[in-house]
Amino acid sequence: MASATEVLSRARYILLTHMPEVGIQTTNHTCNAVLSGYSALGMGTEAEQLLLEIETLLSQSSSRPSALDTACYNSVLHGYSRDKNGIKSAERLFRAMKEQTPLHEGIHSTKILPPMPDMITYASMLNCYSNNRMGEEAYSLVQQIERPTSACYLSAIRALERSNDPASPDRVLALIGQLEQSRNGRGKSPTTVLNRRVFNVAMQCMTKRGDGAKAEEVLDKYLNSNSSREQNDAQPYILALQAYENTKPVNSRKEAAKSAEVLFHKMQLLENIPRLDAGTYNILLNCFARAGMASAAENLLEEFAPTPESHDLVIKAISLSDDKDAVDRAWHILYQLGYPKKNAKDVEPFSVPISTFNSMLKLFARRGMATEAEALLHSIDEFILEGKFKESGPNTRSYEAVLEALGKTSDADAVERAEALVTRVEVMSELGGGIQQPSLKLYNTLLACYANAGKVGSAERLLSRLHEQSLKPDAFSYGATIKALKNSGKSKDIAIARAKELSQSLERNGGVGNEIIFAHRLSILAKFGLAQQAENLLKEMEEKHKLGDLKQGPGIIHYTAVLNAWAKTDDKKAVARAEALFEKMKADNLFNLDLAAYHGLLLNYAVRGMSKKARRLLQVILDSGNISPNRNTFTMVIDSYSRASSNTNAGLKAEELLDQMRQLQAAGNSDVEPDSVCYASVIRAKQASKPGSGTISDLSEFDKVKIMRELQIENWPFQ
Repeated sequence: MASATEVLSRARYILLTHMPEVGIQTTNHTCNAVLSGYSALGMGTEAEQLLLEIETLLSQSSSRPSALDTACYNSVLHGYSRDKNGIKSAERLFRAMKEQTPLHEGIHSTKILPPMPDMITYASMLNCYSNNRMGEEAYSLVQQIERPTSACYLSAIRALERSNDPASPDRVLALIGQLEQSRNGRGKSPTTVLNRRVFNVAMQCMTKRGDGAKAEEVLDKYLNSNSSREQNDAQPYILALQAYENTKPVNSRKEAAKSAEVLFHKMQLLENIPRLDAGTYNILLNCFARAGMASAAENLLEEFAPTPESHDLVIKAISLSDDKDAVDRAWHILYQLGYPKKNAKDVEPFSVPISTFNSMLKLFARRGMATEAEALLHSIDEFILEGKFKESGPNTRSYEAVLEALGKTSDADAVERAEALVTRVEVMSELGGGIQQPSLKLYNTLLACYANAGKVGSAERLLSRLHEQSLKPDAFSYGATIKALKNSGKSKDIAIARAKELSQSLERNGGVGNEIIFAHRLSILAKFGLAQQAENLLKEMEEKHKLGDLKQGPGIIHYTAVLNAWAKTDDKKAVARAEALFEKMKADNLFNLDLAAYHGLLLNYAVRGMSKKARRLLQVILDSGNISPNRNTFTMVIDSYSRASSNTNAGLKAEELLDQMRQLQAAGNSDVEPDSVCYASVIRAKQASKPGSGTISDLSEFDKVKIMRELQIENWPFQ
């Protein structure tokens, strides 16, 4: 059987050669039949070449309008829309039709003026932009159409949904508003209706970006366009819930979860919607989980018949909460599901999904509770051997979670335990373990352990081994190795040069550098106080992002690293440069400054004894509704007093701040509870305010007891 391209070649021969030879007239319909064939295969270039040959064949003068109609040209445009590399050619052809400029000078010096575009022409061009993720261009084009149809709006909205344009949600809402106005102006015309397809794509845009508020706006417009829709369909509401579920900024998730809860209760009150299933409850549970709203998740669990995923999500919510009893509450859920309590004598066979155990292991991982994670993993293995556990055993994700816990613990033998765990997975895989297969994430987590321990040699050897295996190391692999360099004892020159070399190696091996690589390279420069080099690297990152060579531009973490670099340099202009950088961050609407960013500037003040500026910045943090200070915030301000050139009141000011910390702690902010580092800073400030009193080591035991009583502490913080 002949292939599609062979059939098209025969059709082309018949059209250009055979039909003229036998005197059969070439019609638009005949030409479009062949052009549509090329178009269906995404062969836009071949379609345009055929079109121009037909035009040349039919030419009667040196300059004339096209002999072929708009439909033929639309077929060529459609072909380009299906070609990944056809966007430039599509724009050229569309522009020629719209501006009525000669399209081609043929072999007989024939200048062909293409036909005027029609609605299908615009729709085809919009489809081109949609397929090429060019949202801004699609949005601009739809504004140029006098009376766009729903299909035009659909293509434009799909282009915005697929693009990386940060303004996409606002532009989608604007297009839906235009569609509504158009519909109201024409009456109930079927050509402009906020139909289900348009609605679904608009909601996909909001869900992809985690913009629940705008998703609800779209939902309201959709329901208002047909009041009967509200009565019997839960799916539109579920799409809005999913947008809240996907909220990106961590500090916005709690508000998003509360809004999702309001929408959920509204769904429960709708009379004709079928009873909400567990899947819908799980969406709201995940909203609570991602926001760390453990109590809300636990309460919701009581309202329906939960699935295994439901329990996983509640443990996730507990894990991400700041509750001190989080671990005990998570254990309570496992016990409810049938997991034997500690020291249980007669253990009955039980069945708990491995995904629930993995959620528990993730809880331990987030808290760096490596011993507990290892113990749980070991207990599952033991229950399997005893025939008490009915489910499948630990999988790769189980081991990844335990490795993550080991990466966050300060235990001296953490690296050796992590290596043993990875070796175990490798051996089980070789023996045909099935569900335990070494993954790139598994090795990356081991690399993270090496990174935290500063074992750069081990990290580089593992990186080389990954290249030899089928698991191709990614940006995280290289980033962890660069972090190991930072935490190692390598000299400044070696660390910086090797980090740059690793970054280049990633690109040479077909990988793509990302924001993680830049973050670790910046942290090395910050460690050695190379502020100017850090700022230059930040600018390089910005340029790469503008050129499209870097998907994600600089974020708060990158700017904060540069602020930390300025804090460690002796440059006289360091504070001014740090303040300018901080103001740049504040002015950027894409940034929601976190506490680490404020700490970056605060550190610049603290190390230079600029107590007035440090105190003012602390007040800004206290007055902020978005962030709360922690003990490190206050400790840096206290340090600024002890280092100030005029420090006669340093001790008094330090004690005032200590009292303020205790008041905030009593009000519910446990993060400001003073620790030994904080108390040590207060004592240094008190000593600095007493000229001639000597150093901390000069204090007598009597003086130490007196200070401890004054500060209401039991242990001397310098021991």
